[in-house]
Amino acid sequence: MKYARSLNANEILELIFIYMTEISSLRKHDDIIDVLADMGRMLTSADRCTVWIVSDDKKKIWTKVAHGMDAIEIDINSGIVGASISRQEKILIDDVYKDERFNPEIDKQTGYTTKSMMVIPMFDNDNKIIGAFQVINSKSQGGVFNKSDMKRLMLASTYAAESIVSAMLTKEIDDTQREVVFTMGAIGENRSKETGNHVKRVAEYSKVLALAYGLPKEEAELLKQASPMHDIGKVAIPDAVLNKPGRFNEQERRVMDTHAELGFNMIKNSERPLLKAASIVAYEHHEKYNGTGYPQKKSSKDIHIYGRITALADVFDALGSDRVYKKAWDDEKIFKLFKEERGEHFDPKLVDLFFENLDKILEIREEFKDAYKETENKKASMNSVKILGAYGTKAKGFATSSFELNEKNVIDAGNLLESLEERSAKIENIWLTHSHLDHICDIAYIIDNYFHMRKRTLNIIGLPQTIEAIKKHYFNGSIWPDFSSIPLMNSKEMAIKYVELEFGVQHVVGESEYIEAFKTDHTVPSCGYIYKKNKTAVIITADTYSLDNLIDKVNNNKEITSMVIECSFPSEFEDLAKESKHLTPKLLFNRLKKIKRENITLYINHIKPIYLEKITNEIEKYRGKWEPIVLKDLDIIDF
Repeated sequence: MKYARSLNANEILELIFIYMTEISSLRKHDDIIDVLADMGRMLTSADRCTVWIVSDDKKKIWTKVAHGMDAIEIDINSGIVGASISRQEKILIDDVYKDERFNPEIDKQTGYTTKSMMVIPMFDNDNKIIGAFQVINSKSQGGVFNKSDMKRLMLASTYAAESIVSAMLTKEIDDTQREVVFTMGAIGENRSKETGNHVKRVAEYSKVLALAYGLPKEEAELLKQASPMHDIGKVAIPDAVLNKPGRFNEQERRVMDTHAELGFNMIKNSERPLLKAASIVAYEHHEKYNGTGYPQKKSSKDIHIYGRITALADVFDALGSDRVYKKAWDDEKIFKLFKEERGEHFDPKLVDLFFENLDKILEIREEFKDAYKETENKKASMNSVKILGAYGTKAKGFATSSFELNEKNVIDAGNLLESLEERSAKIENIWLTHSHLDHICDIAYIIDNYFHMRKRTLNIIGLPQTIEAIKKHYFNGSIWPDFSSIPLMNSKEMAIKYVELEFGVQHVVGESEYIEAFKTDHTVPSCGYIYKKNKTAVIITADTYSLDNLIDKVNNNKEITSMVIECSFPSEFEDLAKESKHLTPKLLFNRLKKIKRENITLYINHIKPIYLEKITNEIEKYRGKWEPIVLKDLDIIDF
């Protein structure tokens, strides 16, 4: 057997299905846990794995399955496992004997020596703690677990939690197998909890349409249970493509389109009716009724009814849901599309049945609505900034600096078009930090793409030197049209207007929202901003070398609760960083020693993607008392 770290996505999936098949033949709760423990051990190349269960009275944790050991029951707060369960947090330890929570008595009794350990808490569908997955002593080189092992154990624990809950409730094979399919479907979607109900909704829509089409109840139920696997092939798609926050280019689209065939090949050989149905759904749900779909370009009723039904259910839910790359469509727009695609993308009979059963479908959508909608409403009342671009240069899957303050105001323009799309037409003010290309590039593109939609002049706000550089070298009629002399389509106002900025002047940018520029230290004249909302503020530096002004602001302005600071190069390039007036982790944390306050959250951005892993490791090395958060594209920071 290969070490888990050398397994690719397909091999991991195959390993999970081996255990899934074994579990489906079991009825006893203890037997199921035993197989789950074996799965956890194999996925992490651990010497031992234990599945712990919280007792009914919530006072104990117990296991009847601990590799090499007899059954154990301990207090819920005991030891490292108890700490993981009580605090509901993941734990990774290289040497347990250096951890005061470890109880060495079991080692003394058994003669076994515990060294490295990982523990992951398990939760049921209501997010209540039900136990923990524990692996001991990595067999890999070095004898310690890493973050990759943690991800695989999380995968095992997700499936384990679903299986344990199912076994506790029903002890029936079919229920266990259905939970596996739903879990694997959610993994295939590769979505966060925000969109975790997508597979549930598609399953319910599919059953409604199957019954309306005339399929027997048993077959409609089978399709409901199989449909969550429609995108299982996505587990084999590279993260850079799968998680891209924007439209795919031609090459990325070709890669993405392989997921249908990949999913089919993963499960096509199973003899189980549920997985056979799932293989059909995975293979054919991207076929189109007019023959222009993929991967086989089947048409009309040559497409299996399972594929035709799931296609409609999946598209309806996808269009009506927010994603990182788009906003949800409103219902009228979706209904109009379905009518236009009747007989083109979709089976015409199914489109008719969709509208005939629309009340049921909308009830399902409401019942299984995404939790993120409530979260978004909550965030709307909080002080937050959305990171549209977090990195120090453009690269595949990485976007450059830009911050969304609200619908009308952004700081810098490194990634507006891809992240906001049509919403960028509503921007009225771009507050620039300086004139470098990675901070201004998308000004041209949002005007160019959405010129016909713009109703208000776009204010380009920056230091006088920044404005002069943009006029001379960018919107000069040679590199790009001079939009300051081009009127909007439905107005006499010019498309853009330049506004020169002064340090220390506070500007109103919304209700109880203010922005103020302060001087920063870069190779060209530059500034950072203090963005204040509801009496708390975040300070953003953009590119800088000296942090003196920032430190002075933070030490003397108690309203500032968070700061965003760049860190462009690894510490080995300190000379280059100094020459280009950027920071390294070592320089950054040396400068931050001058900050006297303790209650400040540090966010780090502008990392060059090619050095991301190296810089992240150095941040951990030099951070000292700080607990910095490295920003990613589309992150949201609260302050």
